[in-house]
Amino acid sequence: MSLREALDDPAVAAARPRVLAGWERLDAPIRWVHTSEVLDIAELLSGGEMLLVAGVILGDSTPDQLRSYVDSLADVGAAALAVERPRIGVLSEALVDRAVARGFPLIELTEVVRFVEVTRALNSRLVNESVRALHFNDEVTHMLAWVLAAQGDLDEMVAGLSALSGCAIMVRSVSGAVLASAEVPDARPRSYAHVAPIESAGVTIATLEVLPRPGVDLQMINAIARRAPESLALALLRWRPLTRSDQAVREVFRLLALAEDTTRPPSLLAETASALRRATRSLGLPPGGWYVGVVAISVDGPLQVAELAAVLRRDERQVLSEIRNGQYRSIVRFDNRTDPAELVEGLVGQLYSTALPSSLRVGITEPQREMADVATTMTVAATAAMHSTESDYVGLARDFTLDHFLTQVDSAAVERFLDAALGPLRTANRSEELIATLAALFRTGSRVAAAESLRIHRQTMYQRLARIESILGRKLGTADRSTGALRVAVEIAAARGGPR
Repeated sequence: MSLREALDDPAVAAARPRVLAGWERLDAPIRWVHTSEVLDIAELLSGGEMLLVAGVILGDSTPDQLRSYVDSLADVGAAALAVERPRIGVLSEALVDRAVARGFPLIELTEVVRFVEVTRALNSRLVNESVRALHFNDEVTHMLAWVLAAQGDLDEMVAGLSALSGCAIMVRSVSGAVLASAEVPDARPRSYAHVAPIESAGVTIATLEVLPRPGVDLQMINAIARRAPESLALALLRWRPLTRSDQAVREVFRLLALAEDTTRPPSLLAETASALRRATRSLGLPPGGWYVGVVAISVDGPLQVAELAAVLRRDERQVLSEIRNGQYRSIVRFDNRTDPAELVEGLVGQLYSTALPSSLRVGITEPQREMADVATTMTVAATAAMHSTESDYVGLARDFTLDHFLTQVDSAAVERFLDAALGPLRTANRSEELIATLAALFRTGSRVAAAESLRIHRQTMYQRLARIESILGRKLGTADRSTGALRVAVEIAAARGGPR
């Protein structure tokens, strides 16, 4: 059952629930419903629980305790927290703000209801759904086992899944090529597909797409997504074993992982770079040219990369790709005659002009002559992807080097540095606005340009800067050794976002 369905249940609807945070996770599944009035309940949860709280204990808690409470629930993977407002009056800002920051579903119950009735109603539905899920799981497992036992190939397995479910079924390679498919009339378009990775030895070797027809039971679709990938992987390895080229691509990405580790001795890094050059030549990639790394993640559900893979291969570009640990990683080779600045701009333009899945986020490295040099910036590209948004879904690694750096250093040391460099500015009223103003000034080098970038009046800009100088007790134009620290601190604070 999804959280959205739970909120629509009559037992919950009687409490007139209001969603205060985590709107984007209303379709996340709920495994069980609990009631609890203790702050350390997280250690007893296993993930997927919806927690009902009368709220008295929350009213007696400090802001720091409330923030830790939300963090503990989010970290353990709880589905939602529902709090009765009438018993505590107004929910604490600290509780709401932390839930918003974590994207954790926080539900305000505006009317008092009997929790025993809510838990009985929802948990009964969950038990019934679990029984149905087990039935469908068995059907899928038995059908696939029969096909494998009869020496059936991938096409027969896909056809069997389609006949069992009434859905269109498709298996795609990592590059997006269709390996097997079974069509049915009236199947929904690919934007409605349920996608599951097909893995072997921790590497995604293909993806399974289930395109439902109207009226098909969702539990059957979920059963296919859960149970079919393992059997499909066996069929792929039996009937479509890895080619020499596939093995060479895997070797390239193994070497790239080694090249990313810059703590290794220089001699070993040089050996890895040489091995990468040999591996790329064995794949038919000529010497010279530019290499660009691309990292893609999904912020909601499995990766769907067919459209992305098609964009990367435009203009006859050569692409090496792998999906591992939930990340799609590609190395794209561009012609030697292409200007490096233009090639990145052109690739970004092609990505934005393509209808990619809304959950996809993409990071792109700077062009490099050596593939080993691309490897060292792939993790930064991953950070760029994670910081991208639904509207700005392509990030350049060069714009997120500071964000990536902050993930690698001790957070307590960063806090001490910010306190030393920014002092009272961190705790001042509307500090986030003042820090953003300073960041704009330092980036543009002009008060007029900074005002334009912030879309505020020049006089407003001057007033803000005067207030900043008053808080800091210094003139911003002062040229001394502390100026550099102030600039760095402002960029770090702006990158981290939010007040102290």
